[in-house]
Amino acid sequence: MSEEKPLTRDERLVREGWTKKFTCDASRVEEFVETYESIGFEVRVEPVSEDDPDLTCQVCYSGNRKNYKTIYTRPRQS
Repeated sequence: MSEEKPLTRDERLVREGWTKKFTCDASRVEEFVETYESIGFEVRVEPVSEDDPDLTCQVCYSGNRKNYKTIYTRPRQS
């Protein structure tokens, strides 16, 4: 029997309809959330994940992950 590899956070969120937008400094998150919500999106903010395939260079986050957040959006559910 083959063992299935556990899904990464991004893979789980994609299955739930979320689209990853970007990772930014935590101090800027509120303005991005407000902007996306104002144009009709649900917004989800997550801490930087170590299994994030888009963060090939993690030097900015090394020892400082709490200062960065990743923003995901999806169309607002009616």
